[in-house]
Amino acid sequence: MLQEHNVVLKNPRNVDVNFASCYPNLYRSAMSSLGFHIIYDFLNSREDIYCQRVVYPYSRSLETNTHLNKFDVVSFSLQYEQDYVNVLKMLRDGGIPLRKEDRTSHDPLVIAGGPCASSNPLPVSRFIDLFVVGEAEVILDEVLDRFMELENPRENLDAFLDIPGVYVPGNPVKIQVVKKMEDAWQPIRQVVPETDDKEFLPAFGRSFLLEVSRGCTRGCRFCMAGCMYRPRREMPLKKLFEVAEKGRKVTGLSKIAMIGAAVSDHSKIEELCLGLSERGFQVTTPSLRIESISDELLTILRDSGLKTVTIAPESIWKLRKVVNKPITDEKLMETIQTAFKQGMNVKLYFLMGLPSETHEDLQCMAQSIKRLSKLSKKSNALRVSVNPFIPKPHTPFQWEKFDFDLIKANAKYLKSEVHLRSFKMESPKNSLIQYVLSNGGEDLGDLIERSLESKVQMKEWKKFGAEINPHVDLPWSDIDVGVTDAFLKEEHEKALNGDITPWCETFGCYNCGSCD
Repeated sequence: MLQEHNVVLKNPRNVDVNFASCYPNLYRSAMSSLGFHIIYDFLNSREDIYCQRVVYPYSRSLETNTHLNKFDVVSFSLQYEQDYVNVLKMLRDGGIPLRKEDRTSHDPLVIAGGPCASSNPLPVSRFIDLFVVGEAEVILDEVLDRFMELENPRENLDAFLDIPGVYVPGNPVKIQVVKKMEDAWQPIRQVVPETDDKEFLPAFGRSFLLEVSRGCTRGCRFCMAGCMYRPRREMPLKKLFEVAEKGRKVTGLSKIAMIGAAVSDHSKIEELCLGLSERGFQVTTPSLRIESISDELLTILRDSGLKTVTIAPESIWKLRKVVNKPITDEKLMETIQTAFKQGMNVKLYFLMGLPSETHEDLQCMAQSIKRLSKLSKKSNALRVSVNPFIPKPHTPFQWEKFDFDLIKANAKYLKSEVHLRSFKMESPKNSLIQYVLSNGGEDLGDLIERSLESKVQMKEWKKFGAEINPHVDLPWSDIDVGVTDAFLKEEHEKALNGDITPWCETFGCYNCGSCD
């Protein structure tokens, strides 16, 4: 049984726009997404809009059981490319024609936002009327005001194109982000689920989601979010304490999940964690950057209840230089040893198949994992996850290929070498599909639609996984995320030479294009 607290209830007849905020993944993922909470709270702060939530696999709202086709606007949050088929399932089951050209004035306007909509939405562009490129609170108000002005919004999509951040394929767009974190929307009245069913428990458990920062400028060359959402913006300490206290009064939650692309890069991270702990909060965070982890920070986090430290070494030192993550083996080992001494568990994320990786590098990575696993006497203190590297749009590696056969062979090798109880590896087949969906164009629409009804053979996905031609325009060339192609090409060349680009916040600006 599921019970929710802080649900917004309005009379749908007393508003101008009934808005469905759809999450095409399971409830526990939806309620762990701060962006999903932001849209819900932000739109419901307007008296003329009623925002309700619809979560996969359902096609009716959680608030009033309203069918999707009864809404004025249906919006999808595209967090993962693998969710594209779920979008189509929700549309179909919600009584909305899949293809935008088949819809009439009686159907809702279908829009989409989130990281995938901002990076390369072309694969699902046949099914979405318009995309929101960037951070929602900067764009949505104007989109919905324009919607209310138009007699038939779908037949007049061009009327939305002068709104910064609105994208319809074939029209250039520039990403929109909140300039200062003080202006970012902070959802205080977060919906809190209460249930005995683990399938409905959010990833962070019963936690208040506290947004510490947005963006990251460390410059990891494989990281799409790190390239798209620059510059890094952090919330002032005083404001964070204020939001946390207000959140506890409204939700009754004393556990804080700190959210941000680079939480531990906050300039006052130790003061923040200590201050929250002194105020009686238990503190957790999805992951920490090794460069900014101090013994003091680990002690504070342990004392506030954190049991597992999650960090991402990515690979061996040689390949960490390729991806621009200059963490030495000594620093990695020192951090893990400190965590173990504090009685904490450690979760490590690695990548395989990085540019210039050799079989000898893979052997070294397997040996490194074995050495690290022996740093603790507890057999399950170290958990390791290995994922195939997937080239992503708007990164220095966007021109790299995905070699499925090599990835498959390497995965088999690592499984034969690493025998940890808690060792996980993403399926090479799933990774190939993600690569295709990340980097494809509009012609993928047919394949996605077919996969709704039947399983598509791997040979068909492999046809779309061909190497990208660096001399032709990429499918996402109309989307300007701030970072210039010249900078990305320079970083790609430096990667292949194993050259480091030091952190701009310490060493100065590299003119990547994202800052004013």
